[in-house]
Amino acid sequence: MTLWASSESGAPSNRTDLEAHDVVLVRTDTEQHLADSIDTPTQSINALMKHSDRVTAVSSQHIGTDPTASCRFVCGAYRFDGDLCRSLIDSLPLVHRVQPAVGSTLRASVDLLASEIEHEAPGQQVLLDRLLDVVLVQLLRDHVASSVSGPGWLRASTDPSIARVVAAMHAEPGHDWTVERLARIAALSRSAFARRFTNTVGQSPMNYLTEWRMALATERLRNSDDGLATIAHDIGYRSEFAFAAAFKRTHGVAPGRWRHRNH
Repeated sequence: MTLWASSESGAPSNRTDLEAHDVVLVRTDTEQHLADSIDTPTQSINALMKHSDRVTAVSSQHIGTDPTASCRFVCGAYRFDGDLCRSLIDSLPLVHRVQPAVGSTLRASVDLLASEIEHEAPGQQVLLDRLLDVVLVQLLRDHVASSVSGPGWLRASTDPSIARVVAAMHAEPGHDWTVERLARIAALSRSAFARRFTNTVGQSPMNYLTEWRMALATERLRNSDDGLATIAHDIGYRSEFAFAAAFKRTHGVAPGRWRHRNH
């Protein structure tokens, strides 16, 4: 079986050869196609699927030129809005294929998901949604374990001292953080902490903090009617002017104008 993810022009590209029990994470919202070989016409997954909220499934559908052949696949989709997940999504490859080993937790989750789709019962959709969440987290874990890329907050999880610092920033973005205060949380000297944070996360502590605050700001500007002064205070700026200046440095436009375009 071969999976094709369409290019922006609509032509099939990004070929990925699949085997039984493979799991594939496709990052973009592009069209996807299946074929039984590279020499046969592709069929759109969207045209084949039966939709069931976030989880969609096809059972024993014929794909390709051999009338005796059939396959089954399960497909789920997520849509993310806003900036809080953007760094994670941007770090993913267009197509990430995993071959879960027999006995692995990912293989068990996928087998359970496929089994649950086959038997309608009370609470089925709730179970399908939660199982899909589990499979997604396991796929993301696999990607992080096999790649040096990934958002800074995820890379920070590999170092307990740095993970504590990132958790503190996320929990209290409005706190008056300094490198010295963050170093105390990490139980490191100022210089050792700054060096270790930068090596682990890929940017300095204060740059990371600013990036996190700006992500929170765009969420608030898009999804709430809170005033700029309130947002500034909540994410750690002493004045609306200081917040506006930082926001414009990051996004190239004042927060009020950004809200007008995106609210």
